[in-house]
Amino acid sequence: MMLQTGNKASIKSPVRGFSLLEVMIAAAVLALGATLIYQSFFTAVDSFNYYSALLKITPWMDEQIWQAQNELSRPGSGANLPSGGRLEINNKVVDWSLTYHALDQSMNLYQIDLALFWPQGARQVKLSRSAYAIHTQE
Repeated sequence: MMLQTGNKASIKSPVRGFSLLEVMIAAAVLALGATLIYQSFFTAVDSFNYYSALLKITPWMDEQIWQAQNELSRPGSGANLPSGGRLEINNKVVDWSLTYHALDQSMNLYQIDLALFWPQGARQVKLSRSAYAIHTQE
């Protein structure tokens, strides 16, 4: 289409732009990308918090297991072991329980179970350790 403006002839080009469908598809792709990045970020943060707590709890658990083994090796079933409690690690309240029971009739071999529980986001985390203790006759 030719338009005359004064002495010059100019060609009118059609208006360039995006259609509504193209804009909606681009918005949907961006929203999907943002959602995936959001989920992966919070999954990474949740994993970091779990392993941070695990690194601080593990030495405490090892110490509790060692003390229980030491207590059961001397007096056997007469050992005075705590059965549970609460501790605070990384500003988290961690509940724990310690149980033991004899594995044989002579009560020389004991199984020790230590379990810790704490809320991590929307789920409840349980961490457990088991060990054995041998009661030596004195």
